[in-house]
Amino acid sequence: MLRPTDSIRIVQEPLSGSPHLVDLYLRAYRPLGDYYYRHRAEVKAYLKWLRHRDPNGSFIAYDGDRPVGFIATDSRWDHGAVGAIHELVVDPEYQGRGLGRALLLRGMTYLRSRGCRVCELWVGEHNERARAIYRALGFQENGRWGKWIRMVRSLEDLPESADPEAALVGSLSPSPGSP
Repeated sequence: MLRPTDSIRIVQEPLSGSPHLVDLYLRAYRPLGDYYYRHRAEVKAYLKWLRHRDPNGSFIAYDGDRPVGFIATDSRWDHGAVGAIHELVVDPEYQGRGLGRALLLRGMTYLRSRGCRVCELWVGEHNERARAIYRALGFQENGRWGKWIRMVRSLEDLPESADPEAALVGSLSPSPGSP
C-alpha cells in the first residue's frame, strides 16, 4: 500500500544506530537479496561508519516521528574532489512516490555546497529500480566490481533551483538545518 507523502519532511541530521533506522534499513533491503547487512549489529555498525564519514552529510525523511527514508553522503570522499552517496534507503511503503529522488537531490545539493564537483555511488547490478532512478537524474555507469556498478554524475550541472521537495507527490514541510 502506498502511503501519502504530504506529511513527510526531510531533516539534515547525523545517522544513529536507533532501532527505527535499523528496522528501516532491513525492511528496505530485504527484497533485494544479497546487497545488504542482515544482522542488526552489522547494520548498527554500518550506520555508525556512515555517520563517522560525514556527520553533516545525512538526511532523514520523517512521516511524523517515523523515519521512512534516508541518504548518507560523504563530502570527504577522494579528498573532497568526489562526493559519494554511500546509502539511499526508502521504506517499501513509501517507494514510487518520489521520496528517493527527493533524498538524492538533497544529497547532491549538499555535496555540491561542500565543493564536490562529481558525485559517485555504487549500486547492485540487479537493482534495476535504483539504477533507473539514478539514470533519470543524470548518473552514468562508469565501471564494475563484482556484482556492483559504479555510477557517476557531474554536480556542476545540477540546477541551482533543484528543489528536492518538488520531487515528491504532495508537499513537504520545510526542514530545519537543510542547505
